[in-house]
Amino acid sequence: RLGVLIAYVAGKGTSAALYMAELKGLIMALSQTYQSPRQLLIEANRILCDNLDSRSFITMTYAVIDLVNGVMTYARAGHTPLIYLPGPSAATPGAQILIPSGMVLGLRIDGAAAKFDALLEEEQISLHTGDVLVFYTDGITEAMNTESDLFGDARLSQIVEEHGHLDSGELRERILREIEAFVGTADQHDDMTMILIKITQVV
Repeated sequence: RLGVLIAYVAGKGTSAALYMAELKGLIMALSQTYQSPRQLLIEANRILCDNLDSRSFITMTYAVIDLVNGVMTYARAGHTPLIYLPGPSAATPGAQILIPSGMVLGLRIDGAAAKFDALLEEEQISLHTGDVLVFYTDGITEAMNTESDLFGDARLSQIVEEHGHLDSGELRERILREIEAFVGTADQHDDMTMILIKITQVV
């Protein structure tokens, strides 16, 4: 079983970096107790609500990949979608944008914890050899060109669909080159983080 985490802390500078470092340790600890991504995120939210300052929040997607049973279970807490491209043997080919319901973590407002629990969905997909999974932050899809157009989820999904046959390193370079060409001379507005996973063999 492999745990995959991608997250974004609202804000800039030292405080955001410290929150992210604390989040990593928190998730590593909780993952030893909670096998369900939904239950892990609920517990993480409970802890973070008591420790983040009132101006901060965190978005996060957490997935557990079970390579023995060929299953990925995942939940999304207000984060960007994730992209799933089935392998060559799939009955329904084509990239899918996965957007299970969920709100951000750490909001310190009345009723936020109950709403977080109620909205958070846990979903599951079967994995097969050749499948591609793409986790990313909004710095990827909100990359902006000189006309203020956004790169967008649909454009990213199309690139993954067209070039998903490449190995993960080559696919990463292809995506980054496409973003660079799209942005042109415009300034970069946000950090870009991406996790690419290609299933080479299901045990």
